[in-house]
Amino acid sequence: MLHLQLERKRMKRNIFLLLLVSSASFAQSASELQLDSLVIKLHDAINMQKDIELEEIKGVYRITPWHFLPSLNYDFINNNYYVTISSGPLVSNMINKRQEVRRLSAAERKYSNQTKAAEIRLKSLFISINQSLANLHLSFEIVSNDIEIFIIKHTEHIKNEIDTETFLQARSNILNKIRNHNSDVATIQRQLLEIELLTETELNIDLTAFIVPPVAIVPNAP
Repeated sequence: MLHLQLERKRMKRNIFLLLLVSSASFAQSASELQLDSLVIKLHDAINMQKDIELEEIKGVYRITPWHFLPSLNYDFINNNYYVTISSGPLVSNMINKRQEVRRLSAAERKYSNQTKAAEIRLKSLFISINQSLANLHLSFEIVSNDIEIFIIKHTEHIKNEIDTETFLQARSNILNKIRNHNSDVATIQRQLLEIELLTETELNIDLTAFIVPPVAIVPNAP
């Protein structure tokens, strides 16, 4: 009986610690996600890429005084040297400049479309993550409550008040709920990673406190 009481206290202590840590993590997660700040960082990241590409385009077609250096030629028929200046580089540069303008315009359109698409994706992720975080906190409390119920079933099984089949069914149910809950945590973490990639910024949101380790709650869990 003493062993049973100690085991039950251990399980309840684990539940309390998980709830305590997850509540702090939840508060931090909510404070880190500020849409206006994320949109600004997104624009900054894309504009930096755009500026680099535009600068590379502008640097391709540059005319220098070297293009107009005269060339010294020799006329073998008249036995005479003469100097020529070619207008070819100037004509070529004018053509290249037109091409540069077109490339710059195309790059501007590309990054404008990219910014719009990325902003839509960011806002969609923001809405999804905020809703998921609220649901995650609720889900964590539900799972914790279900674990309390399982602890009762576990006690009943040890005292032979329920048969093994009923206990194993209860154990399978709680393990499935823990698995689904932890899967939801992983989904949010992937979405947060996508936001970090879009905005090129580190959010520093750690949701590992929301993960329920089955072995810490359910006896003989894998």
